[in-house]
Amino acid sequence: MQPVMRRWLLIIILTCMGLAEAQPQIKRYDTDFTVSAKKFSCTIPIEVERHQVYLPVEIGGRTYRFKLDTGASQGTIYDDVPIKGLRELGYINSTDATGHSQQVKTVLLPPFGLGPITISGYKVQRMHRNVVRKGEDGIIGFALFNKGLAAKIDTREGVLRLTDRKEYFQQEQGEALKYQLRSHVPYIKISPFAGVEEEVLFDSGSPMLYAVNSQSLNNMQARNPNVAQQIEGTTYGSQTIGHFGTERSGRITLLALDRLRWGTFDFLDVHCSTVNGGSHVGARLLDYGSLIINPFRRQLIFQPYDDTTSCTVGNRQHDIVIVAQAGKAAIGMVREQGRAWTAGFRPGYIIELVNGQPLTFEQFITFRWIVNQSYTFTLRHPSGRLTTVTALWPLQYNKE
Repeated sequence: MQPVMRRWLLIIILTCMGLAEAQPQIKRYDTDFTVSAKKFSCTIPIEVERHQVYLPVEIGGRTYRFKLDTGASQGTIYDDVPIKGLRELGYINSTDATGHSQQVKTVLLPPFGLGPITISGYKVQRMHRNVVRKGEDGIIGFALFNKGLAAKIDTREGVLRLTDRKEYFQQEQGEALKYQLRSHVPYIKISPFAGVEEEVLFDSGSPMLYAVNSQSLNNMQARNPNVAQQIEGTTYGSQTIGHFGTERSGRITLLALDRLRWGTFDFLDVHCSTVNGGSHVGARLLDYGSLIINPFRRQLIFQPYDDTTSCTVGNRQHDIVIVAQAGKAAIGMVREQGRAWTAGFRPGYIIELVNGQPLTFEQFITFRWIVNQSYTFTLRHPSGRLTTVTALWPLQYNKE
């Protein structure tokens, strides 16, 4: 080989090596973490906020508060939460509840205590969050159960019973649904309308009882014309905030379901709406009964608290939904029959001032509002024009 050719070949090889080093290492989902105990069962106290479950996680002598999110495959630690001993492992492709995707860092948590057990080698995503909720330091995902741990979540007693014993929950009765794993999280079949089944994610990270994907609703309506009778209206906007941003705006269908059926159990008079993300049953299910997650039989077993075959939910549609946009509070959705619409709020408006005071999104959602007091809101139209409206708080007739 001629010296010039060797020199060019060397340059090409070094350039390719440099490009390879510049590419982030992509990590994959795994359950390689270890649990300190075998043949154990324990009871862990939980806290419930906005219908969602929080676990006490002890790391390095400090107790953190992690949300139990069955819609997340592994877990998350936020970049504003200081934890010593994190080790970066590479990147993972992540998709949030709105369908937005991006690469995020994967880190190895230090060994952490969950009740009497210690978990080592647990990997989570390290990411920035759009909505900072004080008292939420991270997320424990469904990998905990895919590892082979079964659990019973009981929000009435305020406990999580956790075990690795296959037989522990075998004698428990309830409404059992088989789940399928898709992207390592559990999907079940429920019936939102008579004669219609839908595959949905069980997502304890969502505070809703039920939300239906817009296209899925269209498909169900095409199969069953009676679906149209349970549509109570439409509006426009967005409702869901994911890790990577707010869902895109679009048409929202408001539904008043006669019943939502889990197995043979009926949730009656359920008001819900469509979302751009996936259909799911959320954490509000846990208001009405305990839930057993049995990975050995791939079952979710709902146990009504009052040992009945149905319950009345009787919720109402939200009059307004506030989302985040560029760090500010924005109007995501407004129901045309609600008090917020009457006051002058419209989808896409940015809340610039409240009583003349500028507020970020985080400041807005943690503001010390006084019920039935009138507030002046300075709103910015998408065109840039400012308008002022006056409204009573809460902007919704009732707060859930």
